[in-house]
This record gives sequence, structure tokens and C-alpha cells, in this order.
Amino acid sequence: MIEIYRKRVFCSDLQIGQEVSEVFCVSRVQRRMGRSGPFLTLEFLDRSGRVPGVAWDEVDRLSRHLVEGSYARVEGRVTDFRGEPQIQVVEATGVPGRVEPADFLPQGPVPGARSIAGIRRLAGSIGDPGLRSLVMGFVDDPAFAARFATAPAATLHHHAYVGGLAEHTLSVMELCDRAAGHYGDLDRDILLAGAFCHDLGKIRELAIRPGFPYTEEGQLLGHVVLGYEMVIERARATHGLAPERVTDLGHLVLSHQGELEWGSPVEPRTLEALVLHFVDNLDSKVAAARPHLAEVDQGRTAWVRSLGRAMFRRVTGAEIRGAGDTGEARPPARAPGRERPPSLFEGLDEPESR
Repeated sequence: MIEIYRKRVFCSDLQIGQEVSEVFCVSRVQRRMGRSGPFLTLEFLDRSGRVPGVAWDEVDRLSRHLVEGSYARVEGRVTDFRGEPQIQVVEATGVPGRVEPADFLPQGPVPGARSIAGIRRLAGSIGDPGLRSLVMGFVDDPAFAARFATAPAATLHHHAYVGGLAEHTLSVMELCDRAAGHYGDLDRDILLAGAFCHDLGKIRELAIRPGFPYTEEGQLLGHVVLGYEMVIERARATHGLAPERVTDLGHLVLSHQGELEWGSPVEPRTLEALVLHFVDNLDSKVAAARPHLAEVDQGRTAWVRSLGRAMFRRVTGAEIRGAGDTGEARPPARAPGRERPPSLFEGLDEPESR
């Protein structure tokens, strides 16, 4: 019987000064040349996150086990790298037996099956029989649904976890549904169908492996082209779908990135395509910001690379009022409607400029 290795120490557990001997997935390896010879810059990951690494000595020997996409038992010490933990590697060996995949794949907060159920509910409300049939053809395909429910929406910045694609898709569909109710001249049916289809290609673009690496066709074609291909193929097998609907739906898929320099083959040229682009962008940006905001009780977060800025979190009035529930002293009461949360800059140095 093959032994399955289970992790005990995860990336999120690591503290500066700690000795470490644990199995990680090696997500990045770069060989560089320093003044005293070659060294390796590394990145390790597991289900809890990522941590950088460095190997200064015996680079050739360590490189036999530190291979991108593989697993390795890493020994070393956690050092300080720009205020964050970094593993200084002194030894690396192979992993006997097999690893438990769940130890290395981050899980989303919402089970994919639950998101699929929400998608099915909204898809069933599409009034156009042809569009509804096309979308339900995807959702009711067991093989597709299983893949879609476990796929990530990205490798790093937003919804980068198992179930992330279905969660993001449902959120975009719900926001588009609300937009259609607010703007009375939007075509709700084509907008909901486009919201479902816009990221379909990601089930072929990203592999469901640690780090969610790009597949070969993902690197060469990208999810926009792959998704368009999937929609056109399904449309050919869908009865009662008008040709102009196929064109409009294809345009939403091809233009949802919004800008040519962002990987969009065309820019949004219909009102529904414009709305889908901004709703998709909104949902991804909110999802990218939330983990960073969750790391601070108040004030400035670390720099959020995908947003190009640090974020700020204010203590809300409700949080101030609830402080006394834990036995802490409550701040002086303010007149109704005049409660002001403390400054974002309280206790901070001047905000950094970038």
C-alpha cells in the first residue's frame, strides 16, 4: 500500500526564526548569479498560500529536487525578507510515497456545487428559449459541471482557489441581473447568457494542480478564444437559437476584457458588452482586495499588486459599538448620526508613495 504524506506545517504557519522541515509544492525556480556564484530564488505553495525561498549553497545538488511543479521536502530556516517570511533552504529531497492533493489546493469559501445551483436557477430564468437552452446545455452536462465546479478563476489575484470560477461566474450573473433591473433598456437574456459564458475558457486555460498553472492551450490561445470556441460549438448543437443571438453572445465573450491591451480581441460595442466588462472587472477587483483588507484591523494594507495600490480599512461604527461586548471599554457615546470612525491614518506613518 502506497503511503500518503499529510502536511503538518503550512505556509501560513511559518514564523520568522522558525526551523522548517516540510513538504511543499515548488511553484517557481530561478537560477541567478551573485557575487559569490549561482543561487536560487524560489516560491513554495500549499493550500494556505505561498512563501518565497532562497538557496545560497550547493545549487546544482538542490536543483535536482527543486523542480517547478514538483513536490519536495524542504529543510531550512524562516528568515525575514522585506518584512515577510522567507525559507532559506539548506536541504531538499524527494517525497516518498504520494501527497494528499487537498493539502496543496486552496479551497474556496463556497462549495462549487452550491454556486452551480445558483447558476442553474438564474439560467432557468432566461426568457429566450434558444439562449436558455444553450446555457442549460452546459450546466446540465455532468462532465462540464464537475469541471466547472472545481476550477479556479485565476492563478493568483482573484478567486484563485477550487470553486473560484463558479463562485465568480454566479456573482457576475447576479450583478448583471441587478443591472438589467436598474437599466430598463438592457437585454437581460443576452446579458445573463454572456455573464455565464464569459469565462468558460478558463476550465481549459488553467490546470487544477497546485499553483493552477496554465495549460499549453491556455498559454497559446487564452481563455477568451477558448471560451468563444466552446460557445460556438455549443451554439451549433442548440435548436432555436437565432444567428444574431450567436453573434451578440460571441461579442460579449470576446470583448469582456474590455481593452485590446488587456487581451480583448475586440472592445465592447454593445451596451450589454459594456456592462458585462465593468461588472466582471468590479467583481474581480473586490475579490482581490478582500483578503488584504482581512489582514488588518484598521488602516493600511500591504501593497496590492493587482490593484496597483495599498488599501485602507476603517473601523466601522458597528465594530466600535460592539467592542464593549468583549469586556473592552466602550468609547464615549456620540449623538445619533454623528458617529465618526477613527482616521485611516491613526497609528500609521505617512502613506507610502508608489
